Amino acid sequence: MNNIQLLATIYTMRTNSQYQSAEFRRRDRNNIAAMAESESPEDSGAVKLLINTWETISTLVLELEDEDKHHIFESVPFTYMFTELNDAIEILGCKFPYLAANFRLVSKQQAAWLKFKDDRYQTGEQGGMHALFG
Repeated sequence: MNNIQLLATIYTMRTNSQYQSAEFRRRDRNNIAAMAESESPEDSGAVKLLINTWETISTLVLELEDEDKHHIFESVPFTYMFTELNDAIEILGCKFPYLAANFRLVSKQQAAWLKFKDDRYQTGEQGGMHALFG
């Protein structure tokens, strides 16, 4: 899969109606930890969908060469979303120790990559690059 195909796949995953509903719910609730601990299937399901979507995206990105990863890092906010979902990952990780392992790794890789970038990347990352999607 080339970078353009991968970006299109990521875009499709992040703009489908189920992901969008889950992301809207996360933003509306503004408490991902409570959602992760909730007995409500809507809350817990939304959290799991978000985490698993990012884990799947991360698995695809890990298959790339570093140069190709860097192209993806320019427009996909792994570090930002990992930070947003981290409390839920920690809570659910008690039952599933390897939950989001690839997501965590790609997030760290992007954070390291961002250290060498100018403010336009830093600002986008901190502000939730492509905020429409989460």
